Amino acid sequence: MRKVRIDIAVVIFLILPIILVAEEKPVVHLAGLRVVGPGYGLNGTELRAFHQQSGTTLALVIEIPENRKIVQVDDDKCSLVEFTDNHGNNLLDGVQWGGFPTISENSSLALIEVSSKIRPSQDAIRIHALGTIRLRIAASSVTEKIENLKLQTGTEAHVQEEVIEVIKVQPEDEGLTLVLQISRNLRDNMKDIRFYTVDGDPVEIWGQGSFTFGSASQMEYNLNAKSIPEALKVEFDLWKELEDLDVSFEISSGLGF
Repeated sequence: MRKVRIDIAVVIFLILPIILVAEEKPVVHLAGLRVVGPGYGLNGTELRAFHQQSGTTLALVIEIPENRKIVQVDDDKCSLVEFTDNHGNNLLDGVQWGGFPTISENSSLALIEVSSKIRPSQDAIRIHALGTIRLRIAASSVTEKIENLKLQTGTEAHVQEEVIEVIKVQPEDEGLTLVLQISRNLRDNMKDIRFYTVDGDPVEIWGQGSFTFGSASQMEYNLNAKSIPEALKVEFDLWKELEDLDVSFEISSGLGF
């Protein structure tokens, strides 16, 4: 009988940590609360507190488990289904998500703002909000390399099964402009990109932009190069095991939090 009890205890001990890890979930924190009154001056637009429109804004931080990374906060698919003060006043009118969502360097935290045109009543002391935040997350990342990318228009190279095409190579007063065409899928999976000379010396990126149309994206990079090299080495950090995740949150807070 004693042996049976020991075996059961050992099994429970081995299973318990797995259960605890599996239950680990993203957490949403209230990072800031801003209430802006009506403006002053011409049509109430000349003088506005914090240079913001009248209303109530919440800044929310999302923290995810260490075994996942935040790739994107999709503000178009976030929702706020309840927003009230402690008197039951509805604050949902004119809700907007955005505030340029930002992600921490280690990709474990993200910050997004949600605003309403309505302010809490003058004697309100608490607010309550309920909703979801849409994240794109990944399990890990991998580095892929192009060892020798010829800087000639029309040059093609491959990263995994995707095609990279050189669209434009143009010298500028401050360096070199390089435009690459890639698939939208590859662009969405990109974490970072780095350029090197063929000898392995880093080439600084001092400016960049992108334009996406349909299933293709054009990525423009302003490189610190005094002349056009014959070729560059390129490194791509790509996300792996991507998935969309809706993170539910419920916030209840007073003026101090």
